[in-house]
Amino acid sequence: MRMKIYIKTNKTPILYKHKVMSLLKEALKKSDKDYKDFLYKGKITKPFSFNLVLPPKRKPIKAKIQIDENFTIEDTVFEIEEGYLSLFVSALDYRFLISLFNGLKRLHTFNFSSDTNMLVDGEKITWEIKKVSPINEKPIKSRHIVFKTNSPIVVENGNDKPVLFSDKNFEYHLNEITDRILKSPHIKGKGLEEPLKFKPIKMNKQVIKHTLKAFREKTGKPIMYLTGNSGIFKLSGHPKDLEILYKIGIGNRTGQGFGMVEVLG
Repeated sequence: MRMKIYIKTNKTPILYKHKVMSLLKEALKKSDKDYKDFLYKGKITKPFSFNLVLPPKRKPIKAKIQIDENFTIEDTVFEIEEGYLSLFVSALDYRFLISLFNGLKRLHTFNFSSDTNMLVDGEKITWEIKKVSPINEKPIKSRHIVFKTNSPIVVENGNDKPVLFSDKNFEYHLNEITDRILKSPHIKGKGLEEPLKFKPIKMNKQVIKHTLKAFREKTGKPIMYLTGNSGIFKLSGHPKDLEILYKIGIGNRTGQGFGMVEVLG
C-alpha cells in the first residue's frame, strides 16, 4: 500500500529530504515508539521510500537558508502560491504504514524549522498535515516490469561512488545492492531469487542536492551532491523480488527519499 500526504505551507527550500525524514520519524514516534526505535537506532535498511511533489503554482526564488548553527547558504526556495505539497510514501511493512498514518493524524503540524535549523531568510517554516489518503498499488505478476522513477535511483559502488545507468557495471552493482538489502530479516530474509536485468528506455543523469547532519559533521560541508538515475526503464527478475522493490524503492538511500518508482506496464 501507498499513501499520499497533503501538506500546506507557504514555502519550501530545495533542501527538504532530510526534513521529510524527520517528519516520518516524528510521526512514528507518536504512534509506535518501539517500532521507531527499531528502525532508527541501528543502521538498518528502511522498508520504505518517499517522494515529495511540489504544486504547479510555485515560484522559485533565491534566499538565505540557515541549515544549522554552522552553515548558511544561498539557494533556491520555492514559494507556494496555491495548492499543497504532495508527499508520497511507499512501504513493504504494513506496521510502518499504519503507525505512520496514526502518527500523522496526531501530529497535525510539523516544525520544518527550529530556532537555528532550516530558517529561510530568518523565518521559520511550518508544515500543516491537511489530509492522508491511501493509494492502491498495481499488482506485479510479470517477470518484466516497466518502471518510471518518482525519485532518482542512487546506485553506489563499494567506495560510495555513484554508478550511472550507462556504466557497464551498473547492473552488477544494482544486483549486489539489492541482494544485500533483501537479505535483511525485516525485508525478506533471503537474497534475490534470480539476478535482475536492467534495460534503460529513457533514462537521464540527475544531480540532487541533499544534506544530513552526519555528513556536515564529518566533512565540514553544508550540502552533498548525489548523482542519480531518472526516467523509464525495464527491470526483469522474479516477480516476488520486483514486488518488494516496487514497495521499498530501488538502489541506495531509499529511506532518504531516493529510488521510489511507479509501474507503467
